[in-house]
Amino acid sequence: MIKKIHKLFASVKLTIFLFLFLAATSILGTIIQQGMPVERYRALYSPGVFSAIQFFNIFDMYHSWWFTTLLTLLAINIIVCTYNQVPRIIRLISSKKREFDDSVFRSSQIRKTFQSEKQLPDIERQSETLIQSLIGTPVKTVTDTATYLLAEKGRYSRLGMIFVHISILLILAGGLTGTIWGFGGQMIIVEGEKSDTVRLFGGKGSEKLRFDIRCDDFTVEFYEMGMPKEYKTDVTVIDDGKEVLSGTIRVNHPLIYKGLKFCQATYGIAGANEFLISAQNSKTGETTVLQPEIMKKVPLPGSNTSFAIARFEANHDGMGPAVLGVLLEPGKKHDIFWISQRDVAIDRQQKGGFTFRLESFERLYYTGIQVSNDPGVPLVWVGFFTIMIGFILSLFFVHKRMWMRISCSQDTYEVSIAASVSKNRKLFEEKLEEEIRKLRSE
Repeated sequence: MIKKIHKLFASVKLTIFLFLFLAATSILGTIIQQGMPVERYRALYSPGVFSAIQFFNIFDMYHSWWFTTLLTLLAINIIVCTYNQVPRIIRLISSKKREFDDSVFRSSQIRKTFQSEKQLPDIERQSETLIQSLIGTPVKTVTDTATYLLAEKGRYSRLGMIFVHISILLILAGGLTGTIWGFGGQMIIVEGEKSDTVRLFGGKGSEKLRFDIRCDDFTVEFYEMGMPKEYKTDVTVIDDGKEVLSGTIRVNHPLIYKGLKFCQATYGIAGANEFLISAQNSKTGETTVLQPEIMKKVPLPGSNTSFAIARFEANHDGMGPAVLGVLLEPGKKHDIFWISQRDVAIDRQQKGGFTFRLESFERLYYTGIQVSNDPGVPLVWVGFFTIMIGFILSLFFVHKRMWMRISCSQDTYEVSIAASVSKNRKLFEEKLEEEIRKLRSE
């Protein structure tokens, strides 16, 4: 049973299947938008489809149990495949240069033999030149029956495969670490206020930070057509009651503190203050500019009536910014009406003998800061550098070995050549044939 399991996880077919399945499901994760509220999915899909999608947690697929299982199976598969290859690779890179075995001239992937009638010193000199031109300076050993030459180059390129496999494991480990222990969400902070609560994506509740983020200021610049050009948030980190860090968060320019990344995600109008409202007396024509605060009444000149603002809306019924005004006259019911900046009949309201208009106000923005915590990022970075080492060893270096044996055969000398290369075998053989022709023609 154990052997069957080992054979299964050592299979390259399993590796290909897992890679293809992960790729296919990743495409599914891009088609179905991730992290929306459950109610949105319930409205989009029929009850049966919704139940199936909910069971497999495709709403948050990359954190689902089955996606994590696939990544774990792929990691085990890579570990077993690497384990099977390590002994062979160790043998290849740790072989002694002075070890000679005549069986290599029968088993190597490249074998050549030819006869030479030259003197032995000349054959040895030319053979050393040949092997040096293809690989490097050879090691020479002389026995009673033959002269042996051996050269080797690029043995550590064999480690490239191990580095690549280790890097994949590190990246997978980083991804799983982030999936299990990381989180992502958003903070909504009004200018001048602070918060330590992150609302998690996908309706998964909230996460409390061990420090506060204060929004000191929010600014937005607009193009002439009204589209936002740039928006940024000036924040201060308050940890243990002390201001420990201040910075500006822009789009693609995050703030990082204690492994958490704070990115500018969205913004909006949370409210307004510093209102200026004109009140024109219908009888005298005199205009007074009021500076009311929300839910605080101010007297109207020349009357016993007071005015107050109940609330502010950034876009009331598509008419733009507006305030809900309240006229308070003793003994009468409160008169409530909307006042906006636009010059249309509905905006210039006549109430209690006055015509009101919203002249100006100071917008109070809120900033939406996306917060992400991914403790697996360091592992992913280590995996990235490891895979670069593996690719460099595998792509730019070649493990070459070459043996030559010069032995006496009747009145001539027999030159036997054996060689092995990790890649580009055809090119190596062509160069070897060319060098052999040169040796025999000299």
